[in-house]
Amino acid sequence: MYSLSDLETFIAVVENKGILAAAREQRLSPATVSHRLSKLERELATVLVFRDSRRIRLSPAGEVFYSRVGAIMEALHDAEHSIGARSSSVSGLLRVTMPPWVFSKYVMPKLTQFEDTYPDLKLDFLINDQFVNVVDDAQDVAIRVGQLNDSGLLSRKLVNNSRILCAAPTYIEKYGMPTNLSELAKHNWVCLPWQRQLKVHDEQGEIQNFNAKTRFTISNSDNMTQAAIAGHGIAIKSRIAINDELADGTLVEVMPNVMAKSDAPVWFLRPQNSLTTRKTDVFYDFMKSLFIDC
Repeated sequence: MYSLSDLETFIAVVENKGILAAAREQRLSPATVSHRLSKLERELATVLVFRDSRRIRLSPAGEVFYSRVGAIMEALHDAEHSIGARSSSVSGLLRVTMPPWVFSKYVMPKLTQFEDTYPDLKLDFLINDQFVNVVDDAQDVAIRVGQLNDSGLLSRKLVNNSRILCAAPTYIEKYGMPTNLSELAKHNWVCLPWQRQLKVHDEQGEIQNFNAKTRFTISNSDNMTQAAIAGHGIAIKSRIAINDELADGTLVEVMPNVMAKSDAPVWFLRPQNSLTTRKTDVFYDFMKSLFIDC
């Protein structure tokens, strides 16, 4: 029968993406790591890992086994810690997906402090403006902005936020500040690909569909901010993503309150069937602390 050590070695192989790296982390010989992995596969009567001289890749069975066993082992270690049977170190691998602007503006400036506090915790960031399927892409945590439509995720709000229209003063000087929807429709926009159609309030307060006249679309929110600052057009941005630029006048708000359904909180999400672990708890506390002053 396989042991807890065999399971820990399997997890180390997956998270370190190879037998040699797993051996270094566990302070074992590569032969011992390979033996434990082979023993586990024999006991389960299935291939968990496809491996060659250069890399490893999880089999379909290995992906399922890793997702379940990894969470169980973390819960076991947390249980041991709660009764004083394990050191206070938070360890393992945490996979996190979030939008570029959240990472660059809020996470990166304080990430060294978090790493110093939890040196044994490895972080794997998937930075993407598009919604990543948390389950299919094996993410432990997702930071999302906006209204939630996925009931299959456990959610905790990090901070309130709203979306606004903004532009550079140089753009406004050249093209004028719009004051109604007719004028707004004549302006150039820089948008994420899925922002070209939006809902706005008309002069009577009714909600209308609005098609932005895009000068170009761009798939990265940080690059879109830079395009707006450079004067290429009006942009839709989270207010807390550009609060510094609004404060120093690099960007100015365009037609305040014109956007309908502008509420866009920042959320901390986990898969519905995931176990609460110390690593997700400490990362939640870290993310929550980043938005205290917002």
